[in-house]
Amino acid sequence: MKSSFRGIAEQKPKFEEKDPKRCAAHDCPCRASVNIDGGWTCSAHGAVPADKWPSVTRGLRDHIWLSEFIDEMRTMDRNNGDWRGFAMQFWANSDADCQPHEQEAAIAYQNRMRGELLHRSGATKNRPKPRLPKTPEPSGYFFNRAAT
Repeated sequence: MKSSFRGIAEQKPKFEEKDPKRCAAHDCPCRASVNIDGGWTCSAHGAVPADKWPSVTRGLRDHIWLSEFIDEMRTMDRNNGDWRGFAMQFWANSDADCQPHEQEAAIAYQNRMRGELLHRSGATKNRPKPRLPKTPEPSGYFFNRAAT
């Protein structure tokens, strides 16, 4: 006698299980990286209250191209490619503020572009500025000693 019920092992779950490596915000395309009260979110959703998550998710989805740009640039940097030339050409006719500064290191530029993604998605208010290497200032002891 056949039954219309499937065996427990054959049954499909009603809802797809959430990938634990993905952000807890609904429909977010990002990987989870911030633990907030036991729930893992991406850095964008971790920076805002839960009631703003839908708008941040829309912002992230609208700027997925920027996330792909960051990934491509990171790959170029790892493979000793011309990441700076790639970034200069990418931003040539659009946003000059996003071009890499001549003294900006690759990792600092990648972090600034991640900050730009957070800003454009609505997770942060302030637009990030270039992160340049600190120039060492002479200490007073050696500076004054040389003058004598």
